[in-house]
Amino acid sequence: MIDLLECTPIAQFVIGLDHKVTHWNRACELLTGRFAVEMIGTDRQWEPFYPSKRPVLADLILDQDFRHFKQFYQGKRASKSEIIPQAWEATDYFQNLGGKPRHVFFLAAPLYDKNRRITGAIETLQDITRRVQAENELRSSEERYRVLTENIADGVILIQDGKIIFSNQAIAGIMGYPNADDLLGKRLDDIVSPDFKQIIHNMKEKFDRGRSIEGVIQFQGRKADGHDVWIEAHNSSIMWDERPAILTAMRDITEAKLKELAILDEAEHLRRENQRLRYSIKDQHGLGRIIGKSKAMQDIYELIIRAAETDNNVIIYGESGTGKELVAREIHKLSSRNRGEFVPVNSGAIPESLIEREFFGHKKGAFTGAIADTQGYLDMSDGGILFMDEIGDLSLNMQVKLLRAIEDGGYTPVGSNKIRRSDFRIVAATNKDLKDMIQKGRMRRDFFYRLHVIPVHLPALRDRKEDIPLLVEHFLQSLGAEQEISTLPDKVMEASANYDWPGNVRELQNMIRRYLTVGRLDFIDLDSPTSPEGKREDASDLTIKRIDLFSTVEDHEKSLIIKALNENQWHKDRTASALGISRRTLFRKLKNYKLT
Repeated sequence: MIDLLECTPIAQFVIGLDHKVTHWNRACELLTGRFAVEMIGTDRQWEPFYPSKRPVLADLILDQDFRHFKQFYQGKRASKSEIIPQAWEATDYFQNLGGKPRHVFFLAAPLYDKNRRITGAIETLQDITRRVQAENELRSSEERYRVLTENIADGVILIQDGKIIFSNQAIAGIMGYPNADDLLGKRLDDIVSPDFKQIIHNMKEKFDRGRSIEGVIQFQGRKADGHDVWIEAHNSSIMWDERPAILTAMRDITEAKLKELAILDEAEHLRRENQRLRYSIKDQHGLGRIIGKSKAMQDIYELIIRAAETDNNVIIYGESGTGKELVAREIHKLSSRNRGEFVPVNSGAIPESLIEREFFGHKKGAFTGAIADTQGYLDMSDGGILFMDEIGDLSLNMQVKLLRAIEDGGYTPVGSNKIRRSDFRIVAATNKDLKDMIQKGRMRRDFFYRLHVIPVHLPALRDRKEDIPLLVEHFLQSLGAEQEISTLPDKVMEASANYDWPGNVRELQNMIRRYLTVGRLDFIDLDSPTSPEGKREDASDLTIKRIDLFSTVEDHEKSLIIKALNENQWHKDRTASALGISRRTLFRKLKNYKLT
């Protein structure tokens, strides 16, 4: 053992049962400035350290005098060793040890013979001056840094490995914690409102990829009491203890942010109110692309505007052809989501095997042929409106999966295990009785109530026949601009008013399109009676009456032109002006009717 002590670079000495030095190695000579020949055989092992005789750690361990050990080394990290059995350890500072001021770490342990009887004690001495100085400098530096950070109004945190390793009292006050240390060990996610966690996640991913995160972000923080506070954070990437870290200065901007949001809300409210006034004053005959001036449609316009002012889900009821998608698009155009996408989906047209990936998207490799990540309808409608037509055709299985996404915006693409989120609003449409479907078990009650927040019931065309002339005029102008036909003969308009229009506005539009193409209209015999419910009798008992509208319109137009020519002494300019057409158009019609 003695040879081994000579070879070690660590200062060590040994004492026997008589407390006299039996070995003083070379490293101990260098540390203390005392040579082995001076020390061996003496009990002066205390001399290099203390001005008067007193037991050193080896003496105390030999006597197993733990009480005096705690007394002599009080406040010097005195304790039993957690590494070496039966050993004690402590630290001390010496103004002049071996000619230098030194901090020394002591560890003493008993020595045993092969029969486990104590034969002496060995003491190890380690110069830890540099380590203590480094710790003191770090502590001093941290203290200076803390003094600086505690005397500024902004909150300061230091994040490393995803956790807060430093925080000042200002950020504790902002976040509602009593002490700055209460934030230590927390992740930034822990003090962020759920709606803004994605922003923090994106910042962390960017930082982990080694990209710069310098800049300013705004988010809502979640305080200790559960309330939210608006935070403006100035982020910097730094090196701390030779590893990357994020230094963030934060300030509470709640008051300013709420004022800003209030101004934006007021501006948005005024914008919508102005639109509402414009529609009510200047556009009595329609709203956007929706045509009609009846009381029923005026009520629908009012409901559309009110629905656009909120972010609640809407469900539109109406027969086929009543214009449910037009209403949905108008809600989108007038709402605050008009910068987002309007994503129309025919719920009944998607095969059951594809419906999940159509709505939620899929990851590359999720199935054969999935060669790339693909967005679903929920991705595309983020920030906008998802228009779900024929909502009554959606399967119960898909209702369950959509319900979660509707509740919190979360969904999982096919082939992925990560939850994505989308801020979408649903406007649904159906021509079915959804309450009846609930009774028959074909629609979930909870799914229905998630959609049935603002119901809009569109009237059938037979219930607003006073709008037919407006619709006819609109379709003639939009579908037949080249023919310059603005109206239909009175007899045809009368027939239109008496017809029940089971296909509603779409059937009327197709009728006009057919008329402009082939010059004919087909009506069920107008003299046939209808039942009290407004439905026609069995079609087999009815006859079809054909009206050659093209010829009828030409005859009527020719007679009007001749009448205008006679009233204006055949002066072409005055005649064209009286008819409200251009001189060129008048000459073309005169040539067609052989009136030149």
